[in-house]
Order: sequence, then structure tokens, then C-alpha cells
Amino acid sequence: MARELSPGLVLRAAGRVTYGDLVTVVATSVAFVLASLPIVTLGAALLALVETWTTVITRRDTGAPPSERGRLRLFAASYRRHLRAGVLYSVLFVVVVGLTAVYAAFGVARQSGVFVIAAIVGAYVVVLVTVWSLRAASVQMREDPAVGVRLAFERAGLTLVDRPAFAIVLSTIAAVVLVGGVALRVTFPLLVPGILAVLEVVAFEEHLGDGAATVRATYRRKS
Repeated sequence: MARELSPGLVLRAAGRVTYGDLVTVVATSVAFVLASLPIVTLGAALLALVETWTTVITRRDTGAPPSERGRLRLFAASYRRHLRAGVLYSVLFVVVVGLTAVYAAFGVARQSGVFVIAAIVGAYVVVLVTVWSLRAASVQMREDPAVGVRLAFERAGLTLVDRPAFAIVLSTIAAVVLVGGVALRVTFPLLVPGILAVLEVVAFEEHLGDGAATVRATYRRKS
């Protein structure tokens, strides 16, 4: 029988990680934003962000860099290594976010309900693509032997539809983080990317790893 998953436990564990490693959250969020500025490198930045947090969380007791400097070096090395693999992630984000922005602009300019509705649907798609891309990045970082981008997205989709209720709650939490970051503006580049990566790594652990409770216990011991 499949193990019951707890979104509440994921949220509490992610909160403990964020609180315990807040400086790293800020440092990796800023690194992600800067590394994404050329747009085409957004995917590489995403892969680097997920790999960095996967290492920080899952290897906290077994060799993860203890300092922010070491973690940023890990981010930079991963970023350079995934410049080619990240292109497809970048294209996906550009298309989805770009179309949503166009629909929103037309909806406001022409006061068209059709475009406004399309923009709202697009906003939901942005959230889904974000969650799916984060999970695909997790799959790429953890699979041994390594898998390609297409297969990573396929397996990521399967893990999400395997537990639809859990995936819906996870997407809702991600949406709240994204909307909150956009509303507060300055917090977006400082916190949102790092928090989303933490949430994905902890959720992956709850679903396919040692469990969110193990993550929470590890951070409790070290706090």
C-alpha cells in the first residue's frame, strides 16, 4: 500500500529549512535571478538551484557545503554544467509567461473579457509549468544514470499525477508563494526562487525519498 503523503508536514519541514538556512535562501535566490537575466539561461539557473538545494537538504550530515560561499560555488558549477540542458526549460517558460503577459496586456488595453480570461488561465498554467519544471529538475538531479530533459519531464509528470491530491496542494502552495512574491515585489528576487526550490526538494523527499519528517528532524538536530 502506498505511503500516505502529508502536505502539512511538507510545509512545516520546508518552513524549518527556510528558517534554518535563510541566508542561503536569499543567496541562492539572488544568484538564480542574476543567472537568469540572459533569459536563455533561465533553465540552467533552475537546474542549478534545485541541485544546490538537493545537496544542502539531503546531504546536510554527509558533506554538503556548510557555508554560503561553498553553496554558491556549488550553484555556479552546476549552472555552467547545465547551460545546454537548461535551454528547453527556458523555452518553455518564455512561451508560457510571454503568452500570458500578451493576453493580460490585450485584456487591459482593449477591456476584452476573452483576453482577461485567457490571461487568468495562463497564470494557472505558469504555476503548473513552474511545479512541473521544478520536479523535472529534481528528476534530472537524482536519476542515476542521468536522464535527458524530455525523459525528466515525462517522469516528473508521472510522479505528479501519481498522487493528484498531493500535487494539487503543492501547486496551490507554490501559487501562494509566487503571488505573494509578486505582490510584495522586493521579496521576489530575495526569497521566492529559494523557497520554491526548498518546497520542491522537501516534497520530493516526502513522495519518493526518506520523508519530510526526516528533513525536519535533521534540521531540528542542527538548530
